[in-house]
Amino acid sequence: MQQLTLFSESTPVLPITYYPDFLALEQANELYQHCLKLEWQQNQIRIAGKTMPVPRLECIYGDTGCDYLYSNSVFLKPLTWTEPLSNLRDRITALTGYKFRIVIGNQYQFNSKFKIQNAKYKIRALKSWQCRLD
Repeated sequence: MQQLTLFSESTPVLPITYYPDFLALEQANELYQHCLKLEWQQNQIRIAGKTMPVPRLECIYGDTGCDYLYSNSVFLKPLTWTEPLSNLRDRITALTGYKFRIVIGNQYQFNSKFKIQNAKYKIRALKSWQCRLD
């Protein structure tokens, strides 16, 4: 019996490209300090009929109308792009050709009641499903 394949290649190519020197250390540190000052919020999520705090602080910045809903209960409305986030978005667009409409930040706390072990700031750019991409 022959094994069926899901991909045309024997090893799938992931759509990820790593740019190790995308930001100089000073630029990365400045962006990190800027992210510490973003408007973080503690949202509520509804799971199995119960409302509870999301186990992280969140923020969203982006284009007007690019609202984001997840878990069918947490609605995020983007704040206006800050200048550093806008500059980062433009730099990513120039490098990749992709236009991003929002950026979502997640901030995890040390020793929180949710017992998250690592504190880290994740800025991940997302193409919003709710917005038409140019």
